[in-house]
Formats: sequence, structure tokens, C-alpha cells
Amino acid sequence: MSGESPAQVRVQASLSLDERTHVLRFLEAAQRRDGARLDDHLASDLTHGPGPGFLAAIATGPSGDVVGYAQSSQANDGLSIGCVAGDDPLLAAALLEQLVAAIPTDRSITWWATDLDHELATRLGLHPDRRLLHMRVPLPVAATTTVDVRPFRPGADDAEWLAVNNAAFAWHGEQGGWTIATLQQRQQEPWFDPAGFLVHEREARMAAFCWTKMHPDAVGEIYVIAVHPDFHGLGLGKALTVAGLHSLHRAGATTAMLFVDADNTAAVGLYHHLGFVVDSAKQAYRRSDSPHLSQGSPP
Repeated sequence: MSGESPAQVRVQASLSLDERTHVLRFLEAAQRRDGARLDDHLASDLTHGPGPGFLAAIATGPSGDVVGYAQSSQANDGLSIGCVAGDDPLLAAALLEQLVAAIPTDRSITWWATDLDHELATRLGLHPDRRLLHMRVPLPVAATTTVDVRPFRPGADDAEWLAVNNAAFAWHGEQGGWTIATLQQRQQEPWFDPAGFLVHEREARMAAFCWTKMHPDAVGEIYVIAVHPDFHGLGLGKALTVAGLHSLHRAGATTAMLFVDADNTAAVGLYHHLGFVVDSAKQAYRRSDSPHLSQGSPP
């Protein structure tokens, strides 16, 4: 680690209110400084949890200030881990090594990182798995749609939305297996706006949705989009994407972004057709709980 006094790392299964406050302040400062952040799943578990599988690795400097943080939380297909350690790769390695060492060896682990982290991932016993493309497009887009949408109604739509989401993402590590508690945690986030959470109904039931999210600097995100398997093949994916992009533009976004699995060729092709281009990529590294657990593309 850099500096004359190496940071001290401790791993624990819970945080006191004071510890949580200091960690959140550190993460807020890190995001303002260089954009480093935990993903939404981990951040929500830290803020509103902890839920099952929670472990926190905290690095403190000589003065006791938090200088690095790593966390594990339960996801749909095992544990998800993440780390924020500024520009100190040795500190990040120490945090992740101690965090992974504290996780039982029979638990699967997924770490979303970049290609630059391949060597560390190998040391942690993780191998390359899914790959996400970060795509962006200027707004407004020329495409139009006549699909009928309405805003999501918190409370009234929760159960039906969960059924659609979990059917569409049964294979998905982060988006699948959501519970009412998971959805309600997202609804408590300061960015949540039901006006940008578009629902499409067909045959008197929820058929598809496009959940959008506004970021600073006039950037809007297609946060989650899905079509229930019963309504595949009707062009609803494109229609809801276009509806979401227009909604983001009305909300003040001048650029839209999204993340999509690199091997989802149909979705990647659709987004290219709408004008999206690849901005960057994220690489998942994984440790399986069984040598027979399938990897890579969803079924």
C-alpha cells in the first residue's frame, strides 16, 4: 500500500450506525472526486440493510478515517462484491483479498470490474464471466412509438411488476430474484421517480416496462427494461426503449445510457439501430459454488 503508514483492514458482518455514517461519507466523497461507486445493489444493501450475505471490509488510515471499503451482498446467483479504494490498487487488492477470504468457499462470488483487474481476479480465484457494454446515445432520438404507457404506481403495481421482472430475468445475477423488500429499497432512493418508470399493459395485465433513472449532468439511463416472456415477439422491447428515451428527454436528459450483456446480440443490435454506441465495457469475474454451474450466456 502507498504511504508510510499502511491502512488497517478489518472485515465484519455488520456496521454500527457510526461506522455506516463514516463509510457513506467516504463513498460520497469518492464519487464526487472521481466517480468511483458501489453498484446500486451493494449501495442499497449498505444504506437500507444489511441483508443476507452482507460483509464489510473497511480500511482506515492512521487517523482512523475510512480510506477504502469493500462489501459483499446476496444477489440472485450468489454473492456480489465491490470495492472503492481511490487510486490505490494495493489497497483495493488488500480489501478484496480479505473480503473474499472471509466468504465461505462453497459460496459463489461475482465481481464486476474491468479488463485491467484480470490479474487480481485470478489471485482471488475468480474467472471471466459475463461482459457488459456501456452504451450511450444523444437525445432526442428520431425513432417514435405509439405504444401506450403509464407511470408505475408504487404499492399498487409492486407485486405484478415483480412477477414480470423475475420472469424476464430468471437467469440474471443482479436483476433476477427480486423481492418486495428489494423493490421498496429502490423506491426509497433519492433518484426514484415513478413518472419515469413506464408500464405497458396488454390483455389486462402488465406486459412490459421501462424503468428510467436520471443522473447528474443531464444524463438519463434506461435502468431496467423487460418484456414478460408471454409477450415476446411483439416488438415491445424496441417500443418501450423508445418510450423511455423520449421520457428521459422530456425530463431534461441530453444523453441516454444503458448497460447490456455483450452476448445479447439482439438487444445490442437494437440499441445500435437506435443510435447507441459503445462507450466502455465492464467485465464480471466469478467464483462458482460448484464446478458444474454453467457460466457465460443466459439460457
